[in-house]
Formats: sequence, C-alpha cells, structure tokens
Amino acid sequence: MKTLICLALCTGSAAFQLPSSQLINRQQQERLIFATISTVEEPTTFDETVQNDTEEEEPAEQFNWFKAWHPIVPVDCLDNGIHMHSRKERPKGAKKMDGTWRAFVDQCPHRKVPLSEGRVEDDGSLLCSYHAWRFNGEGETIDVPQIPRTELGKIKANPKSNCNSFPVKIIDGVLWVWPDSSDDSRIEAALTPVPAETLPFGGEDDERVWKGKWNFRELPYGHDYFIENVVDPAHVPVSHHNVVGSRYGDHSMTINTKESLTKKGFSIGVSSKNVEGESTTTFNSPSQVLIKAPFGSDGAAQYLELYSSPSRPGFCNHVGRIVVLKDLVNEMPSLLKQFTLPLPIWLNHVLASAFLHQDALFLHNQERSLTNYGQYRTSQPANDSYANAILPCSADKGVMNFRNWMSKFAGGYIPFKGVTTMPAANNEVVFDVWNSHTKHCKHCLTALKRFKKARVLAFMMSALLATIRPKVFGVVGSTLGALACSGLGLGLTKLIGMFYKYEFSHADNH
Repeated sequence: MKTLICLALCTGSAAFQLPSSQLINRQQQERLIFATISTVEEPTTFDETVQNDTEEEEPAEQFNWFKAWHPIVPVDCLDNGIHMHSRKERPKGAKKMDGTWRAFVDQCPHRKVPLSEGRVEDDGSLLCSYHAWRFNGEGETIDVPQIPRTELGKIKANPKSNCNSFPVKIIDGVLWVWPDSSDDSRIEAALTPVPAETLPFGGEDDERVWKGKWNFRELPYGHDYFIENVVDPAHVPVSHHNVVGSRYGDHSMTINTKESLTKKGFSIGVSSKNVEGESTTTFNSPSQVLIKAPFGSDGAAQYLELYSSPSRPGFCNHVGRIVVLKDLVNEMPSLLKQFTLPLPIWLNHVLASAFLHQDALFLHNQERSLTNYGQYRTSQPANDSYANAILPCSADKGVMNFRNWMSKFAGGYIPFKGVTTMPAANNEVVFDVWNSHTKHCKHCLTALKRFKKARVLAFMMSALLATIRPKVFGVVGSTLGALACSGLGLGLTKLIGMFYKYEFSHADNH
C-alpha cells in the first residue's frame, strides 16, 4: 500500500524560498507528504516595551528559519490510503510505520508541475504523473522514459534535476522537517536538537509522566498570532470563560522575566491571586511554547506542550497536547485526573473545538484588521511597529517579548512564496472543523463513518417501531421506543455536525 498526502509548512529566511516539499517513508510500503516552506529577511528594530528583557547579541547570531526544525503533523493521525491534494492543504492521511522519511521540493524539475500529484511506485521511486519522470529517496532523477540512455546520463548530471532532499525526524510521534538542502544541512540538522527533545520532563522521571494524545489542525490565523496568543496569560480566564476560569474573577497578576529574550526565545513567570504557585511560559523559537502550571508542593505539574508552523498567509498548523507530571510519590493530583480520563482520540479532537474556537474569532479578525489597515503586517516586508499599532500594557510582557523576537531576530515578517495577500475575514472559515482537521484525521474519519451508520440504523428502528411493531410492544411501548430511537438519531446528527462545524459566541457564553 502506498500513501500520498499533503502538508502545509512555511518558515525561513529571505535567502531561501521554495514552494513545498514532499516526504517519503520507504520500507516496502511508501508514504508521501508535502509541505510548503517560505520565510524571512533581515531584522528590524522594535518597540521599547520589553527592551530590558533582551540580551544583546552579535548581528551574526540572527535566527535562521531554514536552519531549524519545524513540526508538521502527528503521524499516528494519518491513514493508509493514497491521497493527492493541492499544496495548500493539510495532511489527509498516512499510516504510521517504520522506515525513513524523505522531504523534497514539491516541483518536478522537468516542467515545474507539483510532485504532490504524483505516485509512489512499487519499487519505492517517486513518479511524476505528468511525464513519468522518476526520482529516488535522495531526490535524484533515475528515469525519463521518453529519452535515450545517453541523454538520461546528461539529465542526471545536471544539478537542476535534483528535487532537493531535506532532513526529517519523527520525535514522540510528530514529524519534523529541516527545510534546508545545502551541503552541510545534514550535519547542521543532526547537531541541532528538535524542541521536543529538550523537554524538562522524562528521563529519570518517566514513570511520573502522563502524556495526552496529540491534537492537530490548521488554525485560521498566522503562526505569529498563535505564538502571541499562547504566551499571553492574561487572556486565558476571559477568552476561555467557563472552560478555564471566569471572565468575572480577580485577574490581577504579576509577570516577571525568567529567561531574557534571545534568538532562542524567552521565558516568563506568572503569579496571580487565584492560582497557587508560579506558572511559567517558555517560547523556544520558532515553534514551541511550553506552559507549566505547578500543582501543590510535591512536584506535580501540568504542561501544555504547544507547537505551530506557518502554512499560508493568515493560517498556521498547530500540534499540541497536555502532559502531566505526577508528584514525587507518583500520585496524580485529584484536580488533574479529569485531564487523564481515557477518552477516545476522536472525542479529544472534537472537544478541542470548544477551547480553540473561543479565541479563534479574535485572532482571525485581529490579524486581518491590522494587515488590511496597514498597521502591522507580517506576511510581507513592511517594517511595522506592533507597539505603535496596539496599546500595550504591563500584562502584555509575553506578547511584546515575542513581537520583539520577531523584529529583532527573525526579520519581522514571514515572506511567503507567491501570493501574500491576507485572505478576508470569514466566520465560516473560523468555525470550519472539516477542512481544518476532520478530513485529515484517521481517528475522526473512522468515528464519523460509524456515527453516520448508527444514525441511519436509529431512524430505521424508529420507523420500524412506529409502523410495524405496535402489535408486539403495544402502542405505548412502540411509541416510547420510536421516540427513543428518534432522539438517538437526532443526538447523533448533532454530534456528526461537530465533525464539520463548531460555532461559538461569547455573547451566549454567560
């Protein structure tokens, strides 16, 4: 069985822009994944809101988006079919299996058509479906069926015939790509740890660690707005009212610097009256935010392990999960047990919308408003000041630290290849679950098919009880049974709808 899917990822440095890459797993069975990759230019100065939190660095120490690891997708969520999609789409599916992943530019060197529309053949080669050019796992052209062998030798000798292979890793079930194919890229990638490899838990404490299932989806706002949001502790009880806290409580807090801003990121500590202990929020550039909340004095803690990568202007790919560190005697704090319930993966994914959609509308419209009015643009070079575009306060320390990182170390914007126009605001896109997640997740697709079959059976049983079985169960029994089956069918209809769309209104969230 061969698998062909697409992913979206955008990162980088102005010196290197490529339209996308494809990933192949080769070991008898093959898989393809495609990822769009683009990014930044030279840095600009920024506001003074967090000036004192910045460590001075030499200009040569600028962050390079292409010489860094970027998260793509948890491979366990991918199915084992053959799928072909446009380069802007999220992953459709691939089955987790042993083997080597490969990453290439999503352009056939022949006529620049998308290799994401190609096939993985039985011999493990990648075949372009336009003229049947074939490539091996290193991206080298190995066959052109229309030309003689002498000409094929010349084609192979031409550097333009290579698809540019990128380093990849699977860490804790998540696929990562290093979007650089230069001569030293393999060595540089091997010497650079993936953020997921340097977490402050595990090792000797493995027995104390409980790791939740990964969630993923394409969010309707940019990578930088995702990071800005999750390093902002002030929004949590307000934006996530009735899910995490209350908008009407005492929200006073103290935010201090734990690690000063560098090209590698920063860390802040947060203390508030309503929460025991100091939580920490750490940004590890360019993709990871780790939020630690201690529980009690015996070493227990909850972590939010969050990742993001740009997918296209106004959108980003998000991967995340909850991790719990038990106390020193390996006991789970009672308040954290609710997060460790053995929920089906599909239910975990469906329920995520209730949380993610609470602030999605804010961020979706914020980014588009700032961009369209020319106040702050990060999908194109503009040299805008975020501090001038908004009205920052002391509670925005994490936000301004990140925006300062964007400007000081990462170029200030993400120069996507091709069209960089910000899409218009659209609430239908904000609340769309099918295109952002469901159709790409094997767990949710399997559950959805089962629920649809169960709904048909429920309505069929209702009709059967109402029209055929009154003599067997009596009028009252048949009526009650028909109503129960009909109610089950209606309940399944509502549940099925959550796989396609989940709307949220703060006005109705009392």
